[in-house]
Amino acid sequence: MLDEKSAKLILFSAVDPVDTFWQGEVLRSGAINTYQKITRGSAYLKIPDFSQIRNRVLRANVEDLKSEIMAANAEFISSEDLDWPASCQDLSAPPIGLVIKGDRKLLAQLGNSISIVGSRRPTNYGLNVANKLATDAAKQQIVVISGGAYGIDTAAHKAAIIAGGRTISVLAGGVNCLYPLENRELFSEITTAGLLISEVMPSVKTMPARFLIRNRLIAALSVATVVVEAEFVSGSIRTARDAAEIFRPVFAIPGQISSKLSDGCHRLIAERVADIATSLDEILEVIKPLQLR
Repeated sequence: MLDEKSAKLILFSAVDPVDTFWQGEVLRSGAINTYQKITRGSAYLKIPDFSQIRNRVLRANVEDLKSEIMAANAEFISSEDLDWPASCQDLSAPPIGLVIKGDRKLLAQLGNSISIVGSRRPTNYGLNVANKLATDAAKQQIVVISGGAYGIDTAAHKAAIIAGGRTISVLAGGVNCLYPLENRELFSEITTAGLLISEVMPSVKTMPARFLIRNRLIAALSVATVVVEAEFVSGSIRTARDAAEIFRPVFAIPGQISSKLSDGCHRLIAERVADIATSLDEILEVIKPLQLR
């Protein structure tokens, strides 16, 4: 007899995180009930990918899935776990579960975190700002969350580690299929000095569509999101909007009005999605009043 967490693991392995219908169904009906309806085959007949999902569910073996995750030195967590990041439930389609690798104790520190995101091709100005923000955050024992990509993400992770702080990378693929490959050493350092979080099984490869889905997790896991540099249309802007949609504070770093990489930040400020920030202290004034520091 499956328990709720085991049913979630099966569904987690069978459902792509870009498929918000199934995530919503688990939230509404529960994993066991959803699993049973799928295996019976009489429900969901009008859902386009139902036959594929049902085949994957019927082939899935809980013990094999657990072994695959264990072999990756990772763990599967769900809302049945006491340290499940409850902030994920603020999303309209929360993850069915998460695969984590590294220091699990960091999950208890998410209430003291910020996400730092931005361009993969930043200017020196952007890199300097990301370095300063992450360094200052680490010195104040604030967990730095980002996406492990080139540019601003990498700068934020590295600065936090160098400053002796803790950092979390939310991946767009599995913990065995790290992307970008050039950041493998960084991901290894994060596993030691922080945590890798993924919404797919360990061997699932990164796909373009998963980056935008991943961004909503970055927004949900952190207390506030800071956009350092971003073009007018970019993944970082999507992260900021994801954060705003679940009523998280959003901050944008202003830049030169002639810089394309500041267009996105200026857009967020102009549209009242983000507040202007020029330092960590300005951010903390909003998210962490002085009397609580």
